[in-house]
Amino acid sequence: MENFKKPKAPFEKYLSISIIEAKDGYAKLKMPYRKEFTNPHGSIHGGAIASLADTAMAVAISSKYLHSSFYTVKLEIKFKSPANKGEIFAKAKLTDKRKKFVFGQVEIKDDKDKLLAQVLATFYLINKE
Repeated sequence: MENFKKPKAPFEKYLSISIIEAKDGYAKLKMPYRKEFTNPHGSIHGGAIASLADTAMAVAISSKYLHSSFYTVKLEIKFKSPANKGEIFAKAKLTDKRKKFVFGQVEIKDDKDKLLAQVLATFYLINKE
């Protein structure tokens, strides 16, 4: 991660998201379980999980396209299981690039490696390297 420029977003701080690893179009991030992130059933809210997935893709893109700006075009999320306790982890990887569009996949798992969500993402690069 030496040349990697982490995106700066206050929302990431609010969700206590931290980067575990980021290199060459891959990123692994984590987010804690906190009561203020839950839905009425005590599971982590789908919006918080979506935010973790979106941030993981942004970090993966930043690790490969160091001097580019970008924004999210589309996130398609399939929720598989609730996240009830402990940290959750996002593993994002870039899968394709066509013109100024970057595509990727994210898996969200709990601390017992249980699959919580699968995400397909599309981002638009504003500055192309």
